[in-house]
Amino acid sequence: MRYHFVPKSHCQRAFSRTARPAVEIDSEDIVTFETSDDAYLRLSHGESPDEIPDEDYNVVTGPVAVNGSEPGDSLQIDIISIRMHRAWSVWIPGYGPLGHLTDSLRIRQLTVTGDRVIVSDRIQVPLSPMIGCLGVAPATGAASTLEPAYPFGGNLDLCELSAGASVLLPVQTSGGWLALGDLHAAMGAGEPAHISLEASGEAIVRVSVIKKRSLAGPVIRFSNRTSYVTVLNEEGTLEQAVQVATERAYEALVTDFRMTPDEAYAYLSSRVSLRFGGPASPIVIAEIPHPH
Repeated sequence: MRYHFVPKSHCQRAFSRTARPAVEIDSEDIVTFETSDDAYLRLSHGESPDEIPDEDYNVVTGPVAVNGSEPGDSLQIDIISIRMHRAWSVWIPGYGPLGHLTDSLRIRQLTVTGDRVIVSDRIQVPLSPMIGCLGVAPATGAASTLEPAYPFGGNLDLCELSAGASVLLPVQTSGGWLALGDLHAAMGAGEPAHISLEASGEAIVRVSVIKKRSLAGPVIRFSNRTSYVTVLNEEGTLEQAVQVATERAYEALVTDFRMTPDEAYAYLSSRVSLRFGGPASPIVIAEIPHPH
């Protein structure tokens, strides 16, 4: 096992196999990704949102080439810890469901102290660091870090991408070409305002190759639960994502948890929870609590 550091200067605006890798690693190596908040820093210094390209708001650090990973395998990314450097409250006119309620840019750097983020002298919120954008390169071409999201990752904006989680992504091309960014100090599930407490910092992860593990989409594991993430492209609907997520959860109960069809149906209807992912695509998470 080796340790690697990838500075934020290795930033990318797309997931692509043609990008030069920042580093080559072996399975089970540990990587620290330093992430950027340059777009928000520029806004705070007086630049207009229109002067900053959309892709600059969601840059990722990487990519990292993982030796021995091939299509048909999966990468397991164990999120060890996430450290915050800076956090921002950002309200942009015309952006997101509440963008019509302001006619001027409102951006503030927030104080992070201990396990809290200070919003005002009256309001504090729990510090809940998570990774917004995490993915591997597609087999061909380039995949946006902004929208849509993809079955192999991207701008997922899932609260579950936090310390203690193990994320499995299906490898699309030799080496995987893993990259991540778009840290948040805290985010409501589904990112309701389409922007949250944006942040820069460092994500420390262990990356392992799971041979011959083909996946239909991301899988997120904690010690007591497993979440199956369904990601449809922009042509899919949320209703379709719910259907696929429910079917994936049922199949997992039968296949991975070795339940009978009747057991799986009863367990799904009583214990499995469905939640929304971020706004980049129709994303639905089916969370399965581990049976006791």
